[in-house]
Amino acid sequence: MSAALVRRGLELLAASEASGAAPGQARPSGAPAKRARRARAKAKATQAQKLRNSAKGKVPKSAIAEYQKRAHQDHLRANLKFMTSARSTVAESVTQQILHQNQGRKACDRPVEQKKKKKKAEGTVFTEEDFQKFQLEYFGS
Repeated sequence: MSAALVRRGLELLAASEASGAAPGQARPSGAPAKRARRARAKAKATQAQKLRNSAKGKVPKSAIAEYQKRAHQDHLRANLKFMTSARSTVAESVTQQILHQNQGRKACDRPVEQKKKKKKAEGTVFTEEDFQKFQLEYFGS
């Protein structure tokens, strides 16, 4: 029994003893019976709740079966079938625009840009004679 029910029972007992000692006090008829009926109904409901919450009589479920039931399903085949069956003629520029809009800001989401090749030097401005002249002036030999 819960503490509230015990307190309520003690209050009812004290009230019934007090009413027997003091006959001048007026007591509403049927009030304690109604309270007792409510208390019994409440006790019965809590007991039913306790029985419902217990694991008695339940069969434990397999964790693997639960995981497989809730596991991510692969919809690739169904999606591919739908995409190939519903052919629509969309311009390439529209497709590129959609792809560009859906790119994220991360570097991994960006396409790799091709680096432009540098033009090769057409040739040196200096001639072999210029190098020999420099060598004579610099090294002095």
